[in-house]
Amino acid sequence: MSTTRRDFLAGTAAGALGAAGLVAAGGLLRARTAQAAPPDSTISVKPCTVVVFLRGGQDSLNTFVPFGDPRYYDLRPTIAIPAAGQARGALPAEGIFGFHPAMTGFKRLWDEKLLAAIVNTGSPNGSRSHFDCQDFIDFGTVGDKSVHQGWLNRYLAATSSGTPEGEFRALAMQGRLPRSLRGDYPVLAVPDRLTFRGDNGEDVLALFDDLYKAPPSMKGPAQMGTRPDEDALTQNGRTTIDTLRKLESILATKPAGELKYPISAGRLGVQLQKTARVIKSGLGLQVVGIDVGGWDTHINEGGPAETDTMWRMLAGLSEAITTFLDDVKDMRRYVTVLVVTEFGRTNEENGNRGTDHGHGYTMFAAGGPVRGGKAYGEWAGLEPARTYMNRDLAVTTDYRTVFSELLLDHMKLHPSKQLFPKFTPPEARLGLFA
Repeated sequence: MSTTRRDFLAGTAAGALGAAGLVAAGGLLRARTAQAAPPDSTISVKPCTVVVFLRGGQDSLNTFVPFGDPRYYDLRPTIAIPAAGQARGALPAEGIFGFHPAMTGFKRLWDEKLLAAIVNTGSPNGSRSHFDCQDFIDFGTVGDKSVHQGWLNRYLAATSSGTPEGEFRALAMQGRLPRSLRGDYPVLAVPDRLTFRGDNGEDVLALFDDLYKAPPSMKGPAQMGTRPDEDALTQNGRTTIDTLRKLESILATKPAGELKYPISAGRLGVQLQKTARVIKSGLGLQVVGIDVGGWDTHINEGGPAETDTMWRMLAGLSEAITTFLDDVKDMRRYVTVLVVTEFGRTNEENGNRGTDHGHGYTMFAAGGPVRGGKAYGEWAGLEPARTYMNRDLAVTTDYRTVFSELLLDHMKLHPSKQLFPKFTPPEARLGLFA
């Protein structure tokens, strides 16, 4: 009977999370001491990283445009972005590079030295498989499929104090956990529509209140069992319900001075607005994962026209992140947004006004701790001899170099900890973070 009850408690807690659209990595939420938001004057904000993963293989050549390289226009006769100074031309950044003309927000962040680009970034592994390359980046590996714990989850576990750390140290602002956040450390996934009210207004979480008030009893403790693990399961269930209620309250409350996110920012804007609310609550948010799909642009990627697919998507990405950093301005010195993808696209356009799976790409880092207004890494160029297999951007900066500097310099991971298997950071540091 006690085994049945234990399984029932665990299953019901998972059901509560499922009904709410949330998932806890590593099983039930750990019981933690509730932390009320401190007054505004005493809010203590920890370093926070928001990883925005552009799923599908994002085309960096039409994002951070090498308009000063004449071969760019030879390779892309119909979808290239015009040079800076021309109609709908690239917004000048550094040297031969400029931003897609839809990315006025990124251009402003760049000019304010809050945004940096890392060119020719990627994985030394040559796969062009979405599934493999996404897994490698999420798990922080290169060609190693034996690792199944995300690099961000490893960071959370490695820096856990073992004492109550607050319920909202890490969140996925979507209904499913990115693989980078999966592992032993518990992380909440937050669906787009976070509400615990049924269609008739019924409080769904209230259905679980009685179950988790105390261990159920039919004929006394001797019949049901009073093992410590059962009490722990009950407490975890109670903690889960309390955590979900608190999160619902935070996300439903508009903070004073909150900015309006433009409609063009789309779903990412909504996700980042929620992220900003949790940051402003002062409850110690440190890691956020967000996926943005739709970047597998084989067909009709387009160029500089406002009706083109890339214009719409890049405008939304730029406006969402820029508004977010403006929204958290008072705390921006603690916040970094890292924009990654699994691989870049081919240098040459295909016959469908699109591009195919490539290799290297440009990564972006934005926020107060970023030494912005600068392009980092080694630009290899577009000449065939300098490309990967005569068709893709070469990789000159291992993506783990960026991740390592982020964790060490921004997130304050102790240098003795090495979270990326079989990887040693290069002696010559990029110096991305102040």
